[in-house]
Amino acid sequence: MQQPFTNSEAVKRCLTIPDHPIPGVPSYAPKPPFGTSKNVRSRPYSAPSRRVTAGNYGEPWRSPTYKQPHIPIPQHYMTRLAENAAPNAPYAERRNYSYMNSTLFNNTPSDSRCTIPLPSYDPMNDPHLLDYFERRFVSVQRTSSRNMWNRPSSASPSLRTRRIKGQDDGGDKSVLYKVAVTTGDKKGCGTDSKVFITLKGTKGKVKKHRLTKKAGSVKSNKDVAYRFAKGSTHIFKVRGPEIGDLKSINIETNAKTKEEAWFLQELEIEHVKKKKRWVFIVNKWFSLFHSDQQLSRELYPMISSNTTYEILVVTGDKAGAGTNANCFITIYGKSGITQKISLKKGGKSEFKQNSSTIFKVKSNCVGPMRKIRLEHDNIGIMPGWYVERVVVTDIKNPHWRYFFPCGLWLSRTEGDGKISRDLVGSKDEFALRKDYKYNVTLFTGDKPGAGTDANVCVTLFGEMGDSGENFLKKAFKRNSKNEFVLKTPCLGRIERLRIGHDNTGFKAGWYLDKVCTQS
Repeated sequence: MQQPFTNSEAVKRCLTIPDHPIPGVPSYAPKPPFGTSKNVRSRPYSAPSRRVTAGNYGEPWRSPTYKQPHIPIPQHYMTRLAENAAPNAPYAERRNYSYMNSTLFNNTPSDSRCTIPLPSYDPMNDPHLLDYFERRFVSVQRTSSRNMWNRPSSASPSLRTRRIKGQDDGGDKSVLYKVAVTTGDKKGCGTDSKVFITLKGTKGKVKKHRLTKKAGSVKSNKDVAYRFAKGSTHIFKVRGPEIGDLKSINIETNAKTKEEAWFLQELEIEHVKKKKRWVFIVNKWFSLFHSDQQLSRELYPMISSNTTYEILVVTGDKAGAGTNANCFITIYGKSGITQKISLKKGGKSEFKQNSSTIFKVKSNCVGPMRKIRLEHDNIGIMPGWYVERVVVTDIKNPHWRYFFPCGLWLSRTEGDGKISRDLVGSKDEFALRKDYKYNVTLFTGDKPGAGTDANVCVTLFGEMGDSGENFLKKAFKRNSKNEFVLKTPCLGRIERLRIGHDNTGFKAGWYLDKVCTQS
């Protein structure tokens, strides 16, 4: 049987019905509209009301003799198609321009319908796969910008583009900083908890970065331990933008247990390109169970490692203002804290009524001073001490001269009974002492024996330091509410407090329900 030439002829042959049924083959009545037997079913209501018959096609294009008219392709479309054709791809040679000229223009008949043949898909020329090929074939170099693909908006920027952008215009990986961390040599001072650092400079900051190495964890969010051993020094590399001169850093850990406590001795940061270094003397615990129970600290670089402080103490003109107790001072600055310095001359304390005493002590430099802590051990015949003011001067940096007004007793029998005072400094010699008031409310529980007659002590910790120990001179009875007003230098936002007692008295045990603080 000869093959049909057109679809219409094939349809006609399929619709040809023999006059007599073929033996052995069941006969099925044809369905409308081609059925001619008497058993034809009635036309459904949804069927069209008119049937196309021979010679009555309704539309010209229904006729099998219809010829589609030739519509030439506009020249501007061909020109644009040739201009937007993809040039040579970076990973495979394709002669697109010659293909366009030979196939689209030369081989297209002018007197027939024009169908533009599309080239077959080649993954080597897919712009969405450029990132994959750059990772897979590193040695392949891209061609000049004139022959590069115009990357579609849906394709991600290439790795090479991102890398060059980060190197040229100050991206996140443009400057290398080396961080040397020295852990102290105390018992249990090593840790395997996560340690994070944030650098702050005059031109910006480097975001929080975990101090780790590839041997421990490549990514900071992986739960892989890196050990800061006791008495060791580790060097880490931190990359970030150019931030100028370093102003401060923030160190924090996620230590939650006593075994994860960490004692940081010092830290040194070097700008590799500029060969600049900054030293941070810390000597503090990062722990919830040691010292002031801090897990995050802001540190300031040292201007010089050591210096000499001139301390002028003015004793007031009141009866019994002098003291023969052992007196001490601690200086708090932006770049650190000094050790507790003993104020003695010739092995004796010389603080007499209405007198000024000058001391010169060598200590580590703490930078601009924030406050001092003045205290004594309450030993001697007349330990009470009335301090008018204290003046502290950094001899190596004379512009750091601060005045600390006091005008209060450091005595168990005078005033509020405190023998330790925190004094806030100012460069104004006529500045007056200004205390902030914090309301502390203690609620004793309703249980048998919940009250106590021991000496209760409260210490507040804020953003700008702590308040020191404050003894509360009241009896705490069962199911009671006690309110106190603590006067202390400004501590900023209160972060936590420490409360306890000295376990003295007939009933020292105490059931504390809750504590409320308000500034």
